Amino acid sequence: MLAQNARRCLIRKRISVGGAPRTKPFLDGSYLHPSKSQPPLSFQFSTSNNPTIAFFSAQSQAKDGIKSRISSFFFPGNDDEISNPRLYRYLKLETFSEKELGAVFDRIRQQDELEDGPGDEPRTSDAIDLPMIATFFSKRLTELEDESDDVYDYDKDVQTMRQDFCNLESKRIWESIAKDAQTIKAANGGSSLQPVISNNAAITTSADALTDIFVSKQEFIEVLRNKASSVDLKRTWPITSSMILIGASVGVITPAMPFVVEQMGLNASEYGLIVSAFGLARMLGNVPSAVAIEKWGRRPFMIHSLSLIALGVGGIGWASTFEELYLCRLMTGVGVSLLGGAATLMVTDISTPLNRASTMAPVMSGFTAGTALGPAMGGVMVDSIGLAPTFYLVGASYLGVAAVNRAVLSETQRRPMKFAWRKKPTEPVANADDTLSGAVQNAVGQWAPLLKQRSVQSIMVMNASYWLALAGAQMTIMPLILTDQAGLNLSATELGQVYMGMSLIQIVGNPVFAKFIDKIGKAPAIVTGCTLISLPMAAMPLCQDWMQLAGVCGLWACGSSMMSTAPLAYMSDKVAESERAQSIALLRTCGDMGFLVGASAIGALADWAGSLDHGMQTSAGLLLTATAWFGARQLIFVQPDTSRNPKGEKIDDNTKSP
Repeated sequence: MLAQNARRCLIRKRISVGGAPRTKPFLDGSYLHPSKSQPPLSFQFSTSNNPTIAFFSAQSQAKDGIKSRISSFFFPGNDDEISNPRLYRYLKLETFSEKELGAVFDRIRQQDELEDGPGDEPRTSDAIDLPMIATFFSKRLTELEDESDDVYDYDKDVQTMRQDFCNLESKRIWESIAKDAQTIKAANGGSSLQPVISNNAAITTSADALTDIFVSKQEFIEVLRNKASSVDLKRTWPITSSMILIGASVGVITPAMPFVVEQMGLNASEYGLIVSAFGLARMLGNVPSAVAIEKWGRRPFMIHSLSLIALGVGGIGWASTFEELYLCRLMTGVGVSLLGGAATLMVTDISTPLNRASTMAPVMSGFTAGTALGPAMGGVMVDSIGLAPTFYLVGASYLGVAAVNRAVLSETQRRPMKFAWRKKPTEPVANADDTLSGAVQNAVGQWAPLLKQRSVQSIMVMNASYWLALAGAQMTIMPLILTDQAGLNLSATELGQVYMGMSLIQIVGNPVFAKFIDKIGKAPAIVTGCTLISLPMAAMPLCQDWMQLAGVCGLWACGSSMMSTAPLAYMSDKVAESERAQSIALLRTCGDMGFLVGASAIGALADWAGSLDHGMQTSAGLLLTATAWFGARQLIFVQPDTSRNPKGEKIDDNTKSP
């Protein structure tokens, strides 16, 4: 026991105030060393009295520029605190189930027991402390180093640099866990989650006090599940603000398109082809988009894709024939394929299985808020300045959004970490995926095993059916019905108000339904959402006045709010992180296939039947049938697995088809 205590005291001394580090991590995974002329370093985490923290905070802000200043303004706090994604990566967390978290806790304790000498007495208390975290992270750091092809740079003091970094990051990990554990103990009156040994009854924040705190297994699990369940607004708000601007630009042209059709003299079939061109371009662009986003990151395509969209939307004002309008819609579809893929992966990068729908909700609400404002503006603009100038102005606005994205967005893609004591190998490692053709072949090759999973099959068919009905009913038939002179005969401004009202309902409903989805599960939410869409879809042709239309559109909007996050969250939970980009590309491709077929086929059906009502009700029937099939398949082929998900989320009992 004396030998064990001596070793633990030595570790405390090494990682406490006396053991000053010489490295400081940046948020992007790079590391900087202060010059010898800097003041003596300190491990105190208070930014007010720590020259090291202040020095590197200044460096970090200089590196991030306006993004750091804007983020710090809206979300003030200690920049030296470890981010949740980095913490999860250090602890190697994926599902955040109690079973996984318990296994990580046991691994941390086992590492400490392996370090005990032959004369040491075994520890019987079920708790961990800072020295245990340090021992665990020292071994975990080797695993992180092995993720990249870099080699040790023996021109530097590798051992000292590596040890200093290990000391600092161990302390940051422990501070994040121990402070939240102290908060939990205070909230519970210090009884139900009492630490094994603690000299501090109140919540403590100093580094010295944290080294004397022990965290039990129950506390460890509750702290990390609480972290994984909360939405990281600091990293979500730049994406949300970007989607507000994009949604506004999209919404402006919504009430304008039926009048473009009228001006060119197109029938329902031709308008369906124009709408389907958007889906065709997205479908063909999904695989190359996913490959490019994985290769070069999310942020570049949140910026440059908007230039292509600007060209396509602005060109609609110039188009005078069916072919020119079709080409503009193709360009817009390719741009949206790149933009949508980047935005979706950005959100999944910063979310966990416990908060995925809730994290997507602010982003979807931002887009919906923009689309709520856009139609009202678009209707007024069309009535006041005309069709062509409206499209020119909207096209230019996308360039403004690109500039905003460049200023506020940061990269979220997970890549192998870079360390100051490692360098790239002299001879680069050959990789077939470095070429675009090789990367595309590898991406498509991932689809076959994905499609063997029952859960993936189910969501593919359901998503395709949803977009088939949505493209045929909401995007093709609905604006024609509402502006039909034999029906409600709405003007551009009135049509914009209808879409704005539906969007406002989605803004209010998205965060509410997102919590509902995370609580009851994604599959029940999909069934509920599609049912709420299909029933009012069938009833819309029967509306005779504004009150009836408001009720129908309200239910429709509630269902759309659920479907804005549930399919993506469902798919993200069912696949491994390495398969996520291609699984989402596959999901979007199936949706685009439905979009392509729905817009053209439903429009042609309405022309053949001589009635717009038939097209709307056929879309509703198809969606309701697919919803019943999906729900029945979930009941037959899945069973609860509380070991993986304590909330009772259902998973496949057999992931492969017979």
